[in-house]
Amino acid sequence: MKTYRTHQMRLTRVLKVGAALGAAILTAGALHAQSATPPPSASTEPSANVSHRAKEFLKDAGQANQTEIAMANVAEGKSQNTQVKELARMMRTDHEQNYGQLQTIAQNHGIALDAKLDMLNQHEVNRLQKANDADFDKEYTKVMLKDHVKCIKRFDKAVSDIEEQDVKQYAQSTLPALRHHLQKSEEAARSVGVDESTITSILKELPAEDRAVTSR
Repeated sequence: MKTYRTHQMRLTRVLKVGAALGAAILTAGALHAQSATPPPSASTEPSANVSHRAKEFLKDAGQANQTEIAMANVAEGKSQNTQVKELARMMRTDHEQNYGQLQTIAQNHGIALDAKLDMLNQHEVNRLQKANDADFDKEYTKVMLKDHVKCIKRFDKAVSDIEEQDVKQYAQSTLPALRHHLQKSEEAARSVGVDESTITSILKELPAEDRAVTSR
């Protein structure tokens, strides 16, 4: 009987030790799981806190850049005029560079720019592509005048209205290039025979200070 009680006491101690070890293993496992889980931290995702006005401006600017690039490609293939070809090369180079800057700013605000032209801009590119060869240079330079007048007005408004400082700075720093493009478009339009009344009619949409820049 004594031997039986001794054996039973030993078995009880073994079970207690085993239970303690099991609890320790479970506790260690829980601690390891907690340490393996990274603590909450600031999100590395781009900020989506951007005003509707800034978002629309960035998307419009993306479309404008892509449209100018597409039209420049058409002009380089169709034009027979050296000055028009030079204008097209400048447009493509400058707008490709500008689009790269724009993409970075848009990504910083969590905005994905459309990869393709929208229906309206694609229609304008197609219309230019179908222009008669004899009239192409006039058509292209007039489109460049109209597009850059619209862009200058849009970018001027963005500088005044948009609160996001990086977007405002982008608009401000792009305006000199847009005014230069307009000036070169005006010179090319005159060189291919676009009449003065048509040029004046397009430019009158600009504020007086911007019209003065093109006349220098």
